[in-house]
Amino acid sequence: MLTRLFSLTLAFSLTAHAFEPKDIFKDAVLVLQLDGLAASSGVMMKADGAVKVGVELKGKERDESLARGGDGKVAVFEGGVLTEVIGEKGPLSIAGEAMTVLLRVRGGGEAWKSGEVFARHGGHEVTLFNLHVNKGELGFELGVQEKKGLAGRLAVPLESITKGGWHDVIARFDGAKLLLFVDGVAAGSVKVAGHLRAENKLPFTLGKAMRGQVDHAAVWTRALSDAEVATLSGGAKAIAEKNTGRLREIEKVTGRDDLKLVDKLRAARELREQIQSDPLRPRWHLGTPDGVWNDINGTVFWKGRYHVFFQSLIAPDAATVLSGGDVGTNRKEWTHASSADLVHWVYRGTSLRPVFDGSQPKGFYSGDMIDGADVPTLIYHIPGQGTAIAKPVNADDPELIEWQPIQENPVIKLEGAPEEVVIFDPFAWKEGDLYYALIGNKNKRPGFEGDTTSLYRSRDLLKWEYRGPFYQSDRKWTTEVEDCACPDFYPIGQGKHMLLMHTHMPYFQAQYYIGTWDAKAERFTPERHGKMNWPGGHLAAPETLLDAKGRRIFWGWVREARKGATSKGWGSVATLPRLFSLHDDGELKIEPAPELESLRYDERRHTDLKVSATRDLTLDDIRGDSLELRLIIEPDSAKEFGLAVRCSPDGKEQTPIVLSLPKQTLRTELTKSGAEGNFKDITEQVAPMPLKADEPVRVRVFLDRSILEVFVNERQCLTQRIYPARKDSLGVKLFTRDGEMTVKSLEAWKMMPVF
Repeated sequence: MLTRLFSLTLAFSLTAHAFEPKDIFKDAVLVLQLDGLAASSGVMMKADGAVKVGVELKGKERDESLARGGDGKVAVFEGGVLTEVIGEKGPLSIAGEAMTVLLRVRGGGEAWKSGEVFARHGGHEVTLFNLHVNKGELGFELGVQEKKGLAGRLAVPLESITKGGWHDVIARFDGAKLLLFVDGVAAGSVKVAGHLRAENKLPFTLGKAMRGQVDHAAVWTRALSDAEVATLSGGAKAIAEKNTGRLREIEKVTGRDDLKLVDKLRAARELREQIQSDPLRPRWHLGTPDGVWNDINGTVFWKGRYHVFFQSLIAPDAATVLSGGDVGTNRKEWTHASSADLVHWVYRGTSLRPVFDGSQPKGFYSGDMIDGADVPTLIYHIPGQGTAIAKPVNADDPELIEWQPIQENPVIKLEGAPEEVVIFDPFAWKEGDLYYALIGNKNKRPGFEGDTTSLYRSRDLLKWEYRGPFYQSDRKWTTEVEDCACPDFYPIGQGKHMLLMHTHMPYFQAQYYIGTWDAKAERFTPERHGKMNWPGGHLAAPETLLDAKGRRIFWGWVREARKGATSKGWGSVATLPRLFSLHDDGELKIEPAPELESLRYDERRHTDLKVSATRDLTLDDIRGDSLELRLIIEPDSAKEFGLAVRCSPDGKEQTPIVLSLPKQTLRTELTKSGAEGNFKDITEQVAPMPLKADEPVRVRVFLDRSILEVFVNERQCLTQRIYPARKDSLGVKLFTRDGEMTVKSLEAWKMMPVF
């Protein structure tokens, strides 16, 4: 990587000597030297407020100004602004398919306000360019005639140009790409095409938001070359020195790129050993071999295998960042695992990886597999663009390893979408010869406030027609702030459909509706509502698939709640596979997949265990951090009762699982669940659990180190992260808070690891 860096520097040095700054400024359409209010192009500026022009620089600062094409005089801004004077000839005309904007600036001691720094602005619909401050960033916005609103935007932290003396900021548009340089170093790029907005006749403004000094500013109606950018920024040698220092900071995020094979092998083994030795890493829940991940993004059963796609993070190499290949330091990609039995998973690597040319600066966001498609087909969201489609390179491959985005992407564009539609993480299904897609997490049509989504329809996956809001939510179930992200929609039996969703606010959660789908009217009517996560829990971003046995199988993303989790080399797991169907009364039926039973060993059994409030019953022969427990409980006179797992001998660490008849709830108590958990403001997770006093309670508990899943009567499942710190927190005990209960049967198994 260092070789590439210095090759880039060498390329600059071979050509930069042919230019002098004064030569580069000769064809600029606007040059503000700020020795007065007149520009070299004949433009006159007027000063409003606290701004002084013609302030002399001295010593080294004057020499640096002259070396960059300045005249050693600056303007000092203390709340004022310079504005172009519009004379009889009108404002300076800016037209063409290319432009370069330069500002040499130094921040003062005061904080900068939000607003324009150097611009011909007037709102997004008419903006020519706008170098501005907003929310702690220095951004550059560009508008073109062919695109409504802004055509592209780039930004860097504001402190990049308010600290450390003078800075050269250059934005370059070449008709295909917008690139931002700070001190000659490319800070980011984004694809933009079109003609400059020559119709914008508003005056140029300079200095409105800033507090500090400007040496000079300029505009060209061409794209300066790399060598010219280097010359105006202090020369290739100075840029190389900056890159060398910046490289260390970049590699803190991107990692080193110059490792030899022996170093990579050693690092891989060390990371694998670190992850495997972590006593809190689950051993038989689906996850990635390394790294952090979030949303489960697509599931399908194909040619005898189960496939789960999920969202991971990838950082570009340092050379890409240094050359301005992308805006951010990491972005989203899709990775993939598959299994023949729902238990043993093979990691298949990256399926969708964004390019680093600035066109996908945030990568690929969430989406899904199109349910019922003839061949597996992915639908997903590209931030700033819209909805995209990808297909397997070889649909006959049972592993579905290679994927290719289609050339027509995005098939549903952000630009030109109906104003009420919020295009976001999608889901789609095929019904007859039609494809339907749920696009977005909100719909802004009056009367459809709260969680809803927008329905689109297509016959070929390329041309999509907006059909209106998909359903209308009710405040008896959800609040207006909630949304319907990452939806999943499917028939669930008894003539009903189920809509599953991820909700961002007021906290991350998974929830669902069961109701009626009217295909003729193209509208879903919710009739029942439920949740799968409550405050204190960490389940979100749910997904399902239909397998060859006709089973609807669910997974959810279980987020980390451990302090410093990302430093452990891994983060997050999926829930166990769960089967969804309906009880006879129409309520959702939730069961763990029976395939999990293949992991059982070292069985223990007990019957007719009597437990009272005066004494907890510790099960001495059942201990561990990797267990399945199966209980049938008769409450007798007890009103609150349950069991606790991961108990230390002195009881200082434990996680009680409590069923309450008066409150009709199932809860986990977290105050003693472990010092490593981020439970400072969280004491419990409470789920509704209707129970009758004479109803036996069937409980199934799955404990896999730091993840706990509790199923009760096939009607509720509570998912919890716990982080015991003590090695001896392995005990299991039964308890009641009042009265007596009978555990009619208790079966326990240790579970075989698969990772």
